[in-house]
Formats: sequence, C-alpha cells, structure tokens
Amino acid sequence: MRNDVEFDLLVDALYAAFADHPMPADMEACPHCVEPADLALFARTPLRELTIDQLEAYLANEGTWGDGTEVPHLLPRLLEAFARGEISYLPPEAVTARMRDQWHGWSADERAAVERFLLGWWHRTLLEFPSTTSAWDLLEAVAGLEIDLGPYLAEFAAVPGEHSARHLATVVQGWSHQGPLPDGAQESMRRWLAGATPTDVLWTAAINSTNPQVADELADAADATARSPR
Repeated sequence: MRNDVEFDLLVDALYAAFADHPMPADMEACPHCVEPADLALFARTPLRELTIDQLEAYLANEGTWGDGTEVPHLLPRLLEAFARGEISYLPPEAVTARMRDQWHGWSADERAAVERFLLGWWHRTLLEFPSTTSAWDLLEAVAGLEIDLGPYLAEFAAVPGEHSARHLATVVQGWSHQGPLPDGAQESMRRWLAGATPTDVLWTAAINSTNPQVADELADAADATARSPR
C-alpha cells in the first residue's frame, strides 16, 4: 500500500473516531494460549505502538483472547496494519469478522469513518497490481459487514488502466470459484456482472495491454464475465 497524504488523513480520522474507546482494563486471554506477560504487555502498549507480532498473536487467538469489548479500541490499528501491508498472511476478514456482531451498534460517526477508510483502501488497492491486498479478499470483508458494494464496483470504471482491470479479473475468478457472498452483496454482484461495464473494462484493458500474457488473462476474464449467470 503506497503512502499518500489522502490515505494518511483517512487513517488519522479512523483513530479520531474511536479515540473514546480505551483498552478494557479487564481483558483476559486463555493462559494456555497466551502468556500472561504477553497479555499484560499488550494491554499497556499505546495503540499506535502495537507491533505486528502483537496484532497477529491477538488475531490468531480468536475466541481465546478478549471478549469483543476490546475491538473498538484496537480497530484503527488493525485496519491500518492490513491496509499498509504490515499484516499480509491473513485476509482482511480476520478483522471484519471480529467487528460483525457489534458493527450495527456503533455510532454513525464511527461507522462513517470505517466506511470512508474501507473505500479509500479499496481505491488505493486498484491503483497497483499486485497490491498489498487481494481485491477479492477486501470485497469479501466489506460484504461481510453488509456494506453496499455499489461504490466499490463502480471504482473499476472510475480507476482506468491495466492495474484496476487485473484486480477485476481476480474478482471475477473469486466470484466463480470461491463461493457466494452474503445475500445482499451476492445480488449486487450478480446485477453488476450482468451489465456492460465489467466486460468493457476488461476488454479495453486487454486490447491496450502491451503484455501478451496479461492481455490473454484479461480477455479470459472478459469471456468469463460474459458467461456469468444473469
């Protein structure tokens, strides 16, 4: 993930939106899974200073570390780490899955900050290929929060060029082979793929590509999109 001023502002806004959520004083973890000293260090480490090893250990112990009340405090650091490519072996859904049960109970300002961040993350993802985040993985994470996929899908046409089109090709592949999205997102994706935009984006990039292998990849995705169930 490339750094730029606009993205840094989204990161700062995310931290500001959740600034009123301190680390729970009584956070617990299974002592057989997490060393008490590691838990104590985690609890007293300032949010922005939590290391990748600490964050990955927390995520790896879902169900045995914390009871969910810690999620609003940790969320800005977790999302930032994923978006900047600091955490790369787990999909973004490792974070959004922890958000899901409480997402609809957060304030309008908190939800808006998250949605702006996610859309900014998505936009930056489409600007380079390969990127620090799989477009399909990020789309799955967004869909799991029941966020409207329309603005995300529209970005494929709004961000022209080969990089965006190659991400679209991976999304077409994910749609075909990796199982359905939640109901609302599934229908949004089906309707969008049935339209002309995805095929146009893919064919335009295939025709303009100077790399024969990439051109074939994009053309195959365009054919697959044309065959998608209507």
